[in-house]
Amino acid sequence: MPLAQIQENVSIFYQDSGAPPNATTYTTIVVVHGLIVNGATFARLLPQASAHGLRIITMNNRDYAGSTPYTDTELAELISPDTEVQASAVRRWGGEVAAFVHFVCTTLQVPAATSGSGGVVLYAESLSSIAALAILGDPRTTSPELRAVLAPYLRKVVLYEPPGFVFGARPAGGLTFPVADAAVPVDAKAAAFLGWCSAHYAAVSALGDQTPEALKARDAAPLPTPSSFKGLSQNELAQLVDPGVVGRSALVIATAPEIRTTHTRRALFDADAVLPGVEVLVLWSERSPWITVWGAQVVQGFMSEEAESGKTKRRLELGKVDNANHFIHWEEPERLVQVLVNL
Repeated sequence: MPLAQIQENVSIFYQDSGAPPNATTYTTIVVVHGLIVNGATFARLLPQASAHGLRIITMNNRDYAGSTPYTDTELAELISPDTEVQASAVRRWGGEVAAFVHFVCTTLQVPAATSGSGGVVLYAESLSSIAALAILGDPRTTSPELRAVLAPYLRKVVLYEPPGFVFGARPAGGLTFPVADAAVPVDAKAAAFLGWCSAHYAAVSALGDQTPEALKARDAAPLPTPSSFKGLSQNELAQLVDPGVVGRSALVIATAPEIRTTHTRRALFDADAVLPGVEVLVLWSERSPWITVWGAQVVQGFMSEEAESGKTKRRLELGKVDNANHFIHWEEPERLVQVLVNL
């Protein structure tokens, strides 16, 4: 089982497609999974990587299969009454992801970036956008020495389907989702979340048309298309999900929104503070649930906003994946790899 020791007593499980044969330079995509699902949901990308000149490496966050669990003390920090303690816990997660990228650059010895190609692209799915924004949004998340190592390699961060709350936004109109919904019993949250997140919904023609009422109505009527993991056996599904994180590391959702707002504002509108050469691309899929459509709406608002005087706005792009739900990496891996080739 491949493990990266990123700190004393902390190891991260990962899977690696390997370097493309006979390639001296190539792009390495480091994938960080989202909530409840683990890196195995991206496993179908790995066999496609080499033929497209890519190296794809998936990591499992702490608390997920194969990686070091969080201690009770660390978990308690996520719900501390002290907001700064919570913020430190969020930065710790960002620091763990950054340390894994450091491992990829140094121990796995991937090529550095050259003229806008090669190097490393950090691909953060959904909830893990919180960790990516903590890296770019607070210099305390990483040391100057670690950033100096990453700078020649890390050229882009992709936030794939981030919910609006990862930016510190609050949903309107009573919108909720299974993990946060008090009406869903704790022991049913993981299964309810997976069914909801892996369904297909009506395509979105224009972000501006999606009011909270429209999003709620859209979510209430998923399409008859089979959900992404329909037909898997319980054993197969168990390889993809870690329901035990509910009530543990998933509590990062309950941290103070102002922490995520601060990280977002610094990451996007004060680029010179941390890794100024890194660009950000936000991708959303038009048949995903309301929460990621809402995230795209939040980002659309950032697109026209300028940085304060004396600060630099980070290069930011917003892209849509047509006719796909959240789990395009499972349902259509080759199609997603084609997207990754163009990063």
